[in-house]
Amino acid sequence: MSLAARISLGLGLSLATGAAQALTPLPPCDGEEGGMMVYGAEYMGNAASGMALEMYVNKTTAEGSIAAAPGPIPQLDNFNGVRITECRSGQFLAIHGVAPDEAQLGLSATEFLRPSLKAGRRVAMADLRKAAKALYGDDTYVRMMMLRETEETCACRELYPGAWQN
Repeated sequence: MSLAARISLGLGLSLATGAAQALTPLPPCDGEEGGMMVYGAEYMGNAASGMALEMYVNKTTAEGSIAAAPGPIPQLDNFNGVRITECRSGQFLAIHGVAPDEAQLGLSATEFLRPSLKAGRRVAMADLRKAAKALYGDDTYVRMMMLRETEETCACRELYPGAWQN
């Protein structure tokens, strides 16, 4: 094959690959939900936990300030962290100042969650709260709050279809 033919073939393949990537839709739960931005939904620990973990941040303001719009409630103003939702009840723990991978690794390793996750059992919300308090309770930057969703979250619908009992 000539050099020109190889270049043409390479360009054609790279254009086809680029077009295929451009057509790949965003994950179904990345976007606005309940006045906040959510993305990166995954199981908290593992699929047996019954909980979904995702990034949870304020929307961008009309002026373009990223993640700086007021929250749906005053407690969520200036919020940039994670949300861990118990998909049966809609209760969730919001933790400001923590990245998803840090929350996933840190919380899963605590004595409060590790036994349930290793055994493939559902995680209790009370144990999640204990784990978060043990891990982040003395950190002056990290803020934690318990809230409850009134409608099924996208992450719960995708990861635990039919679990919502609210």
